[in-house]
Amino acid sequence: MGSIDSFAFITPAMMATFGIVFLILSRYQVPSALAWGLGFLFGALGLIVSIAPLPETASALIGDIFYFVSFYYYGEALLVGFRLPLYVRARLVFTALCLLVDFYLVIGLESLHAEFLLVDISISLLLGVPLVMVVPHARRWMEWAMIAITGLVVIDTLAVVLIFTLFEQSSDQLSSFQESDYSRFSQLSTGLLSLTFALAAFGSMMVEILTRYRDVAARDPLTGLLNRRGFNEFAAASLDGEGPKGAVIVTDIDLFKQVNDLVGHEAGDQVICALAEQLTVDMPRGAVAARFGGEEFVVFVPGITLAEGAVLAQAIRMRFAARDWRSIGIERQITASFGVATVANEDRELRAPIARADKALYAAKAGGRNRVMTEGAPDGKEDATATVIELAQVGRKRKLL
Repeated sequence: MGSIDSFAFITPAMMATFGIVFLILSRYQVPSALAWGLGFLFGALGLIVSIAPLPETASALIGDIFYFVSFYYYGEALLVGFRLPLYVRARLVFTALCLLVDFYLVIGLESLHAEFLLVDISISLLLGVPLVMVVPHARRWMEWAMIAITGLVVIDTLAVVLIFTLFEQSSDQLSSFQESDYSRFSQLSTGLLSLTFALAAFGSMMVEILTRYRDVAARDPLTGLLNRRGFNEFAAASLDGEGPKGAVIVTDIDLFKQVNDLVGHEAGDQVICALAEQLTVDMPRGAVAARFGGEEFVVFVPGITLAEGAVLAQAIRMRFAARDWRSIGIERQITASFGVATVANEDRELRAPIARADKALYAAKAGGRNRVMTEGAPDGKEDATATVIELAQVGRKRKLL
């Protein structure tokens, strides 16, 4: 039994080590690292208390508090890792109520069986409910591995208490349980699962780190929109399947060099960010915008026609042109030109539609700027559908006046 007994000391040491490592990782802005670190540290304290030379009542109460806090943070780590609501108040109220009942069972009834039943079922819920919540959001294999191992932890916790309270014929005293062979084997299973659980948590945090750096690499630091690389990755996934693909809109700020020359690059950056903001506000759900460089932006809107894309571009153009720039020292109007192209069924990537939309953009520039041109439109003639929409909006404004 010596090797089994050693788990009583190895397991808390291992958990404390992982807890410290996770707390260190939290300093590098890994979202779930703090919760994982606190969870494993309090779990280690709970195991240490269970083997410490303390009075049985003190050992039970202090250990239970540490276990509750530990599983509270395990559940929070899952929710944080999957970017779900934390429901802090509800989980805290549940934990506090369970601890009050636990105090009564330990001090009042002095029932080890009832205490084990309450604590293990309660901590299983503290971890199990967040586990159920994150299952629909799992996508990567590491996330599924984390879910599977967490499920084993919940099952093991419930199995221990049910076997002890329902099937194990033992005294209702803590010392009797600690000296039983069943207790030693439960320590073994706890140690093995704790190690696996910690490794899974570490793996999930590594995925968080890689995802964060991948996201940073795919985004434009000035506007927060996707960059060319991120846009291409999104587009590749969006072009799967049959049927209409959508429309591409390419836009460019008119005479942008004059803005930088007159008021400086800082004001120019604010103009670029304003167009990015306008694109974000006006884009329908499912669309994606990217800054391709300088003052040029590309928008991909799945599932719309060329005419609908022109109407959308016209709306963005008008709102951007109506902005007041005097707060950044610009007295004149700033406008943008737009080119729109359809993404046909034969298009397996967006390179060709972007090229067609870019050609339409050049036509808009050549036609006088501050206008929307679609692919295939006669040179210098703005998209008819978009123009009709604009005239209708102007007419409604005049009626209101």
